[in-house]
Amino acid sequence: MTTATPDTIAELQSRLSDLELSKTHNDVSAIIQKERTEMLLSLRKIMETMKAEAAGGGGASSKELEELRAENEELKKRNAKQNYRIEHLVNNLRGVVDK
Repeated sequence: MTTATPDTIAELQSRLSDLELSKTHNDVSAIIQKERTEMLLSLRKIMETMKAEAAGGGGASSKELEELRAENEELKKRNAKQNYRIEHLVNNLRGVVDK
């Protein structure tokens, strides 16, 4: 049988330590790779959603915006007419009450 010398034992411990470190490194690398893959998939989904929204999937179209603007103008005109009528009625009532 061969006898183990202190140098041989130290060398074996060093190799064992290197192997353990390599295994730990491989485990960490696998975890990091998995996280990167998940993040990449998430970013792709976000990018697809943004492209869909930019292509008209979200928000109002220009036709809808024009219709809303026209409706808004009509409502402004109605409001102005009703304000005029209210002021006219209030003035008449004040004239009647003052007499």
